[in-house]
Amino acid sequence: MIKGLIAAIVAALLVALGIFAALHLIGLLPIITRILLLGFILGAIVIFIIIFLFFLVIFILLFYYLAEKNPEIKPGKYKLKQAKGKK
Repeated sequence: MIKGLIAAIVAALLVALGIFAALHLIGLLPIITRILLLGFILGAIVIFIIIFLFFLVIFILLFYYLAEKNPEIKPGKYKLKQAKGKK
């Protein structure tokens, strides 16, 4: 079983080497590399913008939360009719 596993790994490496050599000789390897690099850079920029906007919104909401005043509750006898929005 180990011999079969090693043979499969060696065969996969030889196929990968053959594909790599073919792409390199044809001239597609630099093009594919540029496309992947450009995609990585654009993805990193988009993720940075999304995270930046998320934290900006959280920062603004923090000050909104801190600035919001809590209602003052004074001791006394209240009736249900005095509640806001009740009829």
